[in-house]
Amino acid sequence: MVIYPIPAEVTQARIQLVVDQTAKAPAHTINQDLQAVDHAKAAAVEAALANLQTEEPPRVDVKV
Repeated sequence: MVIYPIPAEVTQARIQLVVDQTAKAPAHTINQDLQAVDHAKAAAVEAALANLQTEEPPRVDVKV
C-alpha cells in the first residue's frame, strides 16, 4: 500500500465543501464541491502511481 501525504489541493477542496455546507449553499454548489474533491483525490492517486512507476525497482542480490 502506498502512503503519501494529502496534497494541498485535496485539503482545499474539502475545506471549500465544508464552508459551503455550513453556509447552506445551493445543492449544485455542493455537488460541484464534491466533484472537486473527487477530482483532486483522483489526480493525487494518479500522480502517486506515476511516481511509483518511474522509480527503479530495488535490485536484490540473494546469494544462497
